[in-house]
Amino acid sequence: MGLFALVGRLFRSLLRLGLAAAEATVVAGQIDSSARRGDLTALAEGRAQERGVRRARLLAGLLTVLWVALLVVPPVVGWGREGYAAAVLLWLLPRQPLRPRNAPAEA
Repeated sequence: MGLFALVGRLFRSLLRLGLAAAEATVVAGQIDSSARRGDLTALAEGRAQERGVRRARLLAGLLTVLWVALLVVPPVVGWGREGYAAAVLLWLLPRQPLRPRNAPAEA
């Protein structure tokens, strides 16, 4: 059961990583478009959004590496049964949403 919990977390973090990469592509296109039009306000907002997307992509990548390590390392070290038994506790932890809710705009 712990193995399935780890695989589920890995799958969700891979989805989150893919969504963040797609969102980064869209934001980069918006920034480029704003720069060509000379819209400085949209350019500044796009760059701020780009920083947030970059941070989300980094976090998703780090979590993906963590889940892969937790899947691979225990059997290699010889603690497969114990490691996967401890991973059963992941079922009790709340899961992060695939896409975080946007923060309310500041007035």
